[in-house]
Amino acid sequence: MGKIAKKKPEATFEIRFDGPDIEPGKITPRALYDVLAALQDIASGRDPWDTPQVPPEKTIGLLDVKRGSARYLCLSHAPREAIRNLAKVAALLSATVAQIESRSDEMISILSPLESLSHVAKSLNCEVQVHLIRRQSEPLFVVQKDDYERVSKQLLISGETTVLGKVMRAGGATEMKCFLRVEGRRKGLHCKVRTRDLVRRLGEHLYEDIVAQGTAVWLHGSWRIYSFTINEFTQPKLGDPMEMIRRLRTAGLDAWDDVDNPEACIRES
Repeated sequence: MGKIAKKKPEATFEIRFDGPDIEPGKITPRALYDVLAALQDIASGRDPWDTPQVPPEKTIGLLDVKRGSARYLCLSHAPREAIRNLAKVAALLSATVAQIESRSDEMISILSPLESLSHVAKSLNCEVQVHLIRRQSEPLFVVQKDDYERVSKQLLISGETTVLGKVMRAGGATEMKCFLRVEGRRKGLHCKVRTRDLVRRLGEHLYEDIVAQGTAVWLHGSWRIYSFTINEFTQPKLGDPMEMIRRLRTAGLDAWDDVDNPEACIRES
């Protein structure tokens, strides 16, 4: 009895590079990698800070790559979720300013991949198109070279601010980074660090609270921090606990008289 032939998997979507001067030889391995990595993050719904690697059951892969082709068929191992997440890019690119602001938290995971796609479109002077296999006539979305800049101007605002947090990690072989645990924030805050000397000093204060001064980028509307660069830091000073207690008593808050160890209580608070 002969072997039963395995059914060929059906592609989920197709990537196309489309432009007046585009040809297969102009698509560098790096450009293709950046596009695949960006679409992989979008399709899987991965938060790069919480999930370092895409789970195997949500990966995408290439199918039927032909020599000289500028089209790439992609297979998702979780096609329904991939299509749903890819559709968010289409919604973001066509959204009004008001719609973007109202869905800013949902859109934040798309920004970094969109930046990569726009960069590739700019470097190759083309559009990056994503087509669903079962709906080939019109692309699901098209990314052009200025799309990230346009969307980020509507979604992000920047300025100087101060962040109080606990240093959990500091370092980096190619890029200076620091990870802060910030109270009231469900996820930690991954920060860039301005100088190598500064990241070395941060490393000397692991698991200690610091007051970081720097440049923040916020999501418009929700004021959620999207990115933060540390320019300098200090350590918070509690002051003299006994002097604080004396002032509280002077203000009429004599309830501190019932606390066994008010100094320890203040330090723990």
